[in-house]
Amino acid sequence: MINKIFSVFLIYITAISMAKAQNRPDMFDWKPLEEALELAEQNDKKVLVYANAVWCTYCKKMEKEVFTQESVQEITNEHFYSVWMDIESDEKLTFRDQEMTQIQFSRAMRITGTPTFIFFDSEGEIIAGQPGFIPEEMYLQILEFVGTDAYLDQSFSEFADIEAEN
Repeated sequence: MINKIFSVFLIYITAISMAKAQNRPDMFDWKPLEEALELAEQNDKKVLVYANAVWCTYCKKMEKEVFTQESVQEITNEHFYSVWMDIESDEKLTFRDQEMTQIQFSRAMRITGTPTFIFFDSEGEIIAGQPGFIPEEMYLQILEFVGTDAYLDQSFSEFADIEAEN
């Protein structure tokens, strides 16, 4: 009896894992974190970690309303390697030579809500993090601000003011 219950439980967990993987929107070429960081260093690009959860309403809203926009896809693919991070996943990753689960990575990054966006430079250093749903226009400004290295010379509000004038 216990073997039967365990088998059903194992099948259930496997089905949930497969469903989670299939729910990734395909508008970005999602990379594992370690691969994205390696590619970023080799190609002088940045890494954008999208931390989400299966149950997150605002994540789904982000995926349907913002990620589907061609302008968002273009600027993301131009400047970033995208990483899909499920803050509740036991899937393993390697970060700074340490193996951990996505849950542990999320805790290490102090992710307390979803969605959360974490930007890494080409050296693997954290540039910034931004929690919450971000409307398309604001998200585009953030991508441009980080992607073009404008953050090195000015604050986001200065950048946004200049963008608004143009």
